[in-house]
Amino acid sequence: MAETLTFAWESRDIRLSYTARRWAQIDHVEIRAEDGMPLPITGTGYKSHFFGPVEPALTIDEVQAMITAWLDIDAARPE
Repeated sequence: MAETLTFAWESRDIRLSYTARRWAQIDHVEIRAEDGMPLPITGTGYKSHFFGPVEPALTIDEVQAMITAWLDIDAARPE
């Protein structure tokens, strides 16, 4: 079952959904800018990403920290 939360990043609301062991195989995260505008990690404001699986499964707070770092790193890259 997916866990969801909304957090602020650079004054924008980001909705995050995390499913550990989707299809009993892999971890899945969906990132969506609530304003629909592009993000540094996606030109559409939406990103679906598969990874892992990570053992033990991550908490939603750990996933938020991971996504925040990903956004920060890509935002700092020169165009």
